[in-house]
Amino acid sequence: MRKFLSVALPLACRVLYRSRPRREPGDPRHPRRILVLNGAHIGDIVISTSILPILRSAYPGAQIGFVAASWSKMVLENHPDVDYLHTVDHFLLNRSNQRLLHKIRQHRSSHNEALREIKRLNYDLAICMYTYKLADLLETAWAAGIPVRLGFRGSLLASLATGVADLPGNPFLTQSALQAEVLRPLALDKRHLTRRRATLPHNTRDATREVCALLEVPGLQYASFCVIHMGSGARNRELPTTFWREVAELLSRSHTLVFTGKGQRERDNIAHVISGLSRCINACDRLSWSGFVAAIRSADVVYGVESMAGHVAAAVGTRCVVAYTGIAGVACWRPESDQCTVLTNHLPCAPCQDFRGCEQMSCLQRVRPEEFLGIATDTLPRNIPMTVG
Repeated sequence: MRKFLSVALPLACRVLYRSRPRREPGDPRHPRRILVLNGAHIGDIVISTSILPILRSAYPGAQIGFVAASWSKMVLENHPDVDYLHTVDHFLLNRSNQRLLHKIRQHRSSHNEALREIKRLNYDLAICMYTYKLADLLETAWAAGIPVRLGFRGSLLASLATGVADLPGNPFLTQSALQAEVLRPLALDKRHLTRRRATLPHNTRDATREVCALLEVPGLQYASFCVIHMGSGARNRELPTTFWREVAELLSRSHTLVFTGKGQRERDNIAHVISGLSRCINACDRLSWSGFVAAIRSADVVYGVESMAGHVAAAVGTRCVVAYTGIAGVACWRPESDQCTVLTNHLPCAPCQDFRGCEQMSCLQRVRPEEFLGIATDTLPRNIPMTVG
C-alpha cells in the first residue's frame, strides 16, 4: 500500500496542481527568498521556529516566508524573522468537528490562495518541516514551482522534493533536532546549526496590558504568579481535575495562580478546580495568543501537561514543570530547555506510539501532585533542571 501511495499521490498532484514551468534554480548558496512549510498545530510551529535563527545566520540577506495553518499561524504573526505568512489548512491536520468534505474544500481553497501568493514572491528554496508521511505540504512547494524543495525521505510525496533527508533513528533526539535534519542537503556550516532555538516575538503593549488587567496590577514588574495550563490537544494527555485541585490547594496558599485554556470544557474544568479557592484566576478565553505568551513569559513557573504551553515556556525562557504520557516518547517531545522538568512514569510499554492511549494511562495517571510540585513545604521549587523522571 505504501509503495502504491508513494507513486499515486505524486501523480495525483501533477494532475490536480498544474503549475507554471519550473524556474531554473539559482545559486542554492545564496537564495533570495526561503519558504518554510509546516501545517501542524501550535506546539509544532513553536518548535519549528527553531529553524529561523539557523536560516538567518546562514542566509543573512534572504527573506523568509512561512506556510502555516489558520489554527497556528498566530505563532508567527509579528515574528521578527518571518517576512511573509501564508495559510494552508491541510484536511488531515484539521481537528475541527467539520465534516471531512468541508475540511477537504477548506484545504483546497486555502491552498489555491496561498499558491497565488507564493508564486508572486518567487521563492528560491522551500523547506518542508513536517516529519510524518503525509501532510508535509511538499505538493504546495512543488506546485509553486520553487526550484529547490527539501523534505523527508519517508514522505509519501518525497518524489516531489529535489533534496531529501532521513529521520535519525535516535529516540533521544528532540523534535526540534529532528526537524532540523531536513536542512542536511544544504550542507550548512555547523556554526549555523548551533543557533537552533525556538523563538517568539517580544511582548506587545496590548499583550502586556491584557495580562496586567487580568492580574489587576499597574505593570508586570509588580506581578508574581504561576500559570497552570490543564488542557491538551488530546484528552488522554490530560490529568484529572482532582489532581489539579490538589495542586491548586497547595500553591494558592502563597502564590497567585492563573489558569489558562480555551473553550467551554476547559473553562468549566478550571471553574471546578478553583471553586472556593482564593488567589486563583480563571483566564480561559480571556487572553489573546500574544497575551498568553506574555503571561507565560512573565510567570514564575508554568505547570501543565503535554501541550504547547511547555514549548512556549521553553521558547521564552520560563521555568516549567509538565507531566507527559509515554505515548510518543518523552525524550523526543519534551520542551527543549534546561529550565523545564518533565515527569512521566516509565513503563515497559512506552513509547507505545498508539495515540489513542490505553484505558489505564498509568504512564501519566500515576504522577502525584506532591511529586509534580517537587515540594516538601509550601515554597516553589528552585533551579529546576530538565529531567525525565
